[in-house]
Amino acid sequence: MNRIVERFGRLKREGKKGLIAYIGAGDPDLETTRRLAFAFDHAGVDVLELGVPFSDPLADGLVNQLAAQRGLESGTTPPKVLQTVTAIRAGTQLPIVLYVYYNLMHRQGATPPKRVWTACSRWTCLRRKRMTTNN
Repeated sequence: MNRIVERFGRLKREGKKGLIAYIGAGDPDLETTRRLAFAFDHAGVDVLELGVPFSDPLADGLVNQLAAQRGLESGTTPPKVLQTVTAIRAGTQLPIVLYVYYNLMHRQGATPPKRVWTACSRWTCLRRKRMTTNN
């Protein structure tokens, strides 16, 4: 079972609602992203969604577009986001979801290299009508 399933199972058993926080990774820099993750965990956030910056996020709305632009300007790349997730993993069990465009993943092959995802420790990839989980 992964962290997300565990967290929502606990919330259901306790009859509580969950809180998912979204931030653009690398906005304004990845160190701030790491610190925010710990602060959100301490504040009781149930799941953290990290937006992986993309050069053309037209469908995401102005706030997310600007966050992606600032993330890219700070030098954020998908591999650096994964390194940041690994650093977050070292200090918290907060479930993390990466909001990432498929074409960024596709550049590395249809399925990102297992060694990259394994470094982040258990990942979940949501696809239309299909969920793939690395345990």
